[in-house]
Amino acid sequence: MILYWVVGSFLAFFTLPATVYLPLTALRVGDNATTGLEGWTTKRARNLVVDSLRQTAEGAKFVEFTPALRTHMARNPEFRFAVFDAETRALLPGSFIDLAGYFDRESRVETRGAMIHLIDDPNPNARGYDRTIDTPIGNMRVIVYGAYFHWDDVLYQLYNYLTLTSLVAFLPLCAVMAIIALFVVRSGLAPLHSAAERVAMIDVNSMDERIARANLPMEVRPFVDAVNSALDRVREGVARQRRFAANAAHEMRTPVAILRARVERLQDDPKKHDIERDVRRIQNIVEQLLALAQLKERAMAGSEVLDLGETTLSIAADYMPVAIDNGRNIEFEGPAAPVTARADRWAVDSIVTNLIENAVRAEPEGGTITVRVGPGPTIEVVDHGEGITFEDRERIFEPFWRKHDRPSGSGLGLAIVRELLNELRGSIDVRATPGGGATFVVRLPGA
Repeated sequence: MILYWVVGSFLAFFTLPATVYLPLTALRVGDNATTGLEGWTTKRARNLVVDSLRQTAEGAKFVEFTPALRTHMARNPEFRFAVFDAETRALLPGSFIDLAGYFDRESRVETRGAMIHLIDDPNPNARGYDRTIDTPIGNMRVIVYGAYFHWDDVLYQLYNYLTLTSLVAFLPLCAVMAIIALFVVRSGLAPLHSAAERVAMIDVNSMDERIARANLPMEVRPFVDAVNSALDRVREGVARQRRFAANAAHEMRTPVAILRARVERLQDDPKKHDIERDVRRIQNIVEQLLALAQLKERAMAGSEVLDLGETTLSIAADYMPVAIDNGRNIEFEGPAAPVTARADRWAVDSIVTNLIENAVRAEPEGGTITVRVGPGPTIEVVDHGEGITFEDRERIFEPFWRKHDRPSGSGLGLAIVRELLNELRGSIDVRATPGGGATFVVRLPGA
């Protein structure tokens, strides 16, 4: 944007004759009232005359009627010129004697540049120019008069305005404009940068966040309103999906519970154990789906101060029969002193249960998983399975992600753990267990 500003300044500067001086001259405003549009022809006429100056081998100086000069005279029938040698004050051959008669060649005043009008000229708009300049044949006083204004004179002025001198004059202006542009752009876009940072922080867990429009420029407010409207639509869509998932899972709970009850009443059927395991897996998937859908509906604001050692021990004890039934054992290591955390009991129960269930599946048969509570407050769940590679340590928290295509697990447990910890403002990371396996470390807010 700063580059655009500088380029715009460049164009404005070098089109100044056409965009400013020409209208002022046409309207005869200020100093331009005495110039008239005919004054725009004088530079071109003077350059044509200078280009027509010649000098013989003997040193005689004269004006040659070149084709360019003749063309200009044909377009301007009243055009005349006179050229004096500034040193000898002699009139060069080829000059118009009648025009030269108006000027005192003996004057000791050197005219560096003056717009002129002949008093006895019946055309009040006729203009000329008197200037002493250095030419290829020496210092000359060149006087031109009587050319008409043509629109190509404007193009000629613009072309000749773009000179090295003008460029040098433009550089300080360019530097000032760049500094001003930098300040204006930065101050103007600062609220937009702040809004962008706000948008970058919005995710599925903060769908109620919106961009404040109070301090934003008027030009970007429609865009901000559109973004806020889009966020409203996204929030409504996510809410509908959650309601659908919750309702679907809720509707499935009853038939699954009935099915499980009927399976438990089966007598000594050789397939009873397999059917119970499959039904338990289906029920687990339904419960996990329901939990994941209801995370936002849970009253997480109603957190309480929990004795983390006592709470975790109770959860581990409840899961012990399941672990033993699967040929594993659970070892609990409590803290040396009470460790408290501010959290929702239902959330902590779901977090620890999911981690223990995950560890039981990973632990080799006959092995022991360790559940450890420590200061921080932290909860560690340790298994001695095949472990988790560094590349998979983020993907394991994605819903339905599995490292192998085996049917065990719903693929939702670790996703629910991370979602719950986000709500509790806690965190979880995975480490390698010494000797092999994975250690999940949960950190909760202290009481």
